[in-house]
Amino acid sequence: MTGLDALRERLRPLPEGPCLMGLSGGADSVGLMHLLLPLREKNGFQLEAVHVNHGLRGAESDGDEAFARELCAREGVPFRSVRLELGGRRDENAAREARYKVFEETMRELGLRTLILAHQMDDQAETFLMRLLRGAGPEGLAGMRPEEKRGEYTLLRPMLEISGAEIREALRAAGIPWREDGSNRDPAYFRNRIRLELMPLMESMIPGAAGRIARAAGLIGRENEAMTAEAERLLEACEAPEGLMLQPLEEAPEALRGRVIRRWWRRSVPPREERELSYDQTRRVTALPEAPRGTIENLPGGWRVRREKDRLRLLDPENRTKNNRPGRKKGRTHD
Repeated sequence: MTGLDALRERLRPLPEGPCLMGLSGGADSVGLMHLLLPLREKNGFQLEAVHVNHGLRGAESDGDEAFARELCAREGVPFRSVRLELGGRRDENAAREARYKVFEETMRELGLRTLILAHQMDDQAETFLMRLLRGAGPEGLAGMRPEEKRGEYTLLRPMLEISGAEIREALRAAGIPWREDGSNRDPAYFRNRIRLELMPLMESMIPGAAGRIARAAGLIGRENEAMTAEAERLLEACEAPEGLMLQPLEEAPEALRGRVIRRWWRRSVPPREERELSYDQTRRVTALPEAPRGTIENLPGGWRVRREKDRLRLLDPENRTKNNRPGRKKGRTHD
């Protein structure tokens, strides 16, 4: 059994039918494509690839695109590429958001419902550490899930239990080339400092640290799914036409109340760049059931939330007159 064959046995199950995969040209996505190719006939699925060219590295970016195009032509995989402008932004979040937007638009155009990405074990460990250092809670520390629903499509990450070193070793053994992204060694990016400085230090202290961290993220993820389901049930019990009823919320543990508040926020306000509530905002809103009637807390985008007699009510920034109609007690507003 070759290195690729051994890794193929460790892939998570894949669905039947057509799938789209993101193909950067790097070792992980090239490895994923070569793991998937022999499964097309066996598992009865079709594979298409999309490459996103951010143009951030000039000729190198164009070389990545050409490499990915040639690979797909050689292997008989339908291919499309999309060139993006980030409007001067060069941060990792901007690039990731742009890629996912391309993925979603491509899925919609092609009528596909499954997206496959090449995230692997080291990516999971790095993501966990990045979020831990930024102060994330269990929802953030759950890391990337091997399968998740995103609107109308399913996102699969079948290589989360395979390391980057194993992928590269299998590609070398098979004589398969890939592209190296020079920006992956730029210490200006937070993830790169995790990868190049922190992870080697942790591996020197505890061999196999990346795998252990990825496993911890997976365990937190499974427990997080159970908590999410419980929070959804509580949210259904609390939701009312004009707010969130206080009685069921007050009877729940504080950690569960915070989850309900965040889910209510995401569900209630229009999509926006400042989508998530911060830790402090969540804490203050969670404490509102104990606050005097009329107390108001400020939220992102000009939204506010007010503690009323038997519920919490979100106040639309576009309708301040209705929100503050006469006869209603005004509480303190927190900055």
